[in-house]
Amino acid sequence: MTGAGVAATVGGVLALVLGVTLRWIGFDLIGIGLLLVVILGLVVVARPSMLAIERAIQPDRVPKGSPAVAVLTVTNKGRRRTPPTVASQPFGSGEVSTPLPRLRQGERGLRTYRLPTRQRGIVDVGPVELRRRDVFDLFRTSRRFGGTDRIWVYPRVLPLRALPTGRVRNLEGPSSDSSPQGTVTFHGLRDYVPGDDARMVHWPSTARTGHLVVKHNVDTSQPYTVVLLDLRPDHYTAESFEEAVDVAASVVSASALASAPVELRLTDGTVLGGPRQRGVTALVDHLTGVAPDSAGSLRLSLTALRRAQGTSLVVVTGVLDAGDLPYVAALRRRFERLVVVAVGRSLANLPRVPGVRVIAAVDADAVAAAWNGLTHA
Repeated sequence: MTGAGVAATVGGVLALVLGVTLRWIGFDLIGIGLLLVVILGLVVVARPSMLAIERAIQPDRVPKGSPAVAVLTVTNKGRRRTPPTVASQPFGSGEVSTPLPRLRQGERGLRTYRLPTRQRGIVDVGPVELRRRDVFDLFRTSRRFGGTDRIWVYPRVLPLRALPTGRVRNLEGPSSDSSPQGTVTFHGLRDYVPGDDARMVHWPSTARTGHLVVKHNVDTSQPYTVVLLDLRPDHYTAESFEEAVDVAASVVSASALASAPVELRLTDGTVLGGPRQRGVTALVDHLTGVAPDSAGSLRLSLTALRRAQGTSLVVVTGVLDAGDLPYVAALRRRFERLVVVAVGRSLANLPRVPGVRVIAAVDADAVAAAWNGLTHA
């Protein structure tokens, strides 16, 4: 019951009491009229709904700005034609509404409408809700259908070219247990596990230990990219942070071409992917929900990479501190190519650091243009 409904009920009761007390038929008629309106309003909103509604969201993962649609299947299980109805559903902090078709008895209809995907994020889509009220807005009721669905609105992925490795890597060069397994470079011996190639059994060691031992070869020529995203909020505006996330997602996607492994690091200490993971869905999913975080620092994250090794290191940040560049340059022996991307405003008079390429641009589109020019350099 709304505020108007409460007022009408109280007014009707008071009018009847006054009419009976004062023996004034005018008050009796007013009270009876108000109470009849209240009762009729209650009957209108209390009758059960004869609609059945099912919802499907297609697709549940879309890049920012790309279409995602909700499909409602509406069935009239009643005996009468349904009146005009509006279906609403929570979408994140907002709401999405769409009118439903009028249906005859037993008829089924479809309603398709777009969901807003202008803003990156992991968004919960609440149950479909049908709201009903009487003509005088004395009563309001609602009925929910279905549960809560989730949609991932990915960062915008720009058409970036994969960075060249710069040189042919030494097939007998450094390797580690985390290097992609292959048949190129001998790394060591390990115990046999089901599925290993029988041709890789090392028989002398097998005879000596009494159990199967195989040669563990790795592929040190496999490109391997590390993407480090700076989350510190004092280096961004709200707009430039979104552009930086778009850039990070684009670099991750471009680096994963040809199924090459990618690692994503954030300044809050998060590490995803690695030399053994070739898919980037989990990385982009994480970037979809990432937010500015003052924990950690860029320099500590760069220092931690002194134990890593790969083909390319791409650092994505906002306002670039020239003092961070020597920390990037210190990784020249660990990575063949070092790139720093500063998003938000143009930079001037930055010192040139040997082996480090800096891309400074106001938005992600400008970064893409400079990046694709860099790949031909």
